[in-house]
Amino acid sequence: MNEFTSRQYSTDEVNRIIRRALKLEQRDAINHQDLIDTARDIGIDPAALEAAIMQEEREFKREKIRKARLKCRKAGFYWHLCSYIMVNAALLLINNFTPDPLWFRWSVVGWGIGVAFHCKAVFFSRSKIYKKGIKFKHEGLGYPM
Repeated sequence: MNEFTSRQYSTDEVNRIIRRALKLEQRDAINHQDLIDTARDIGIDPAALEAAIMQEEREFKREKIRKARLKCRKAGFYWHLCSYIMVNAALLLINNFTPDPLWFRWSVVGWGIGVAFHCKAVFFSRSKIYKKGIKFKHEGLGYPM
């Protein structure tokens, strides 16, 4: 018995080895039946493999929904930021042509607080409400109240 037949491989090692073998054969993927046959050859129950495939598909869909939602949230923030900059630049110009003291700063500060909270909600929020919203939307239940 050589050293390779008695060696145990971790899940990560198996994953890397299979990916490398597919790359060496210049294949991106294998078909469903080949996956089942390979699993059966190494002692994995086909029913367990089917369950794992279903879980993987659900996770993939969930991640796809999360990424799409985050992309929309980022786009909304950037539109908010652009309008903030353009409107406040216009207010600064107007303020420069009026004899009153600097009044435009109040809109910069007030609206700036809103932009800061929007930024936090988009880029730094991993709240339970946000995750629950994705779960409800994914399950077709709409958004939580």
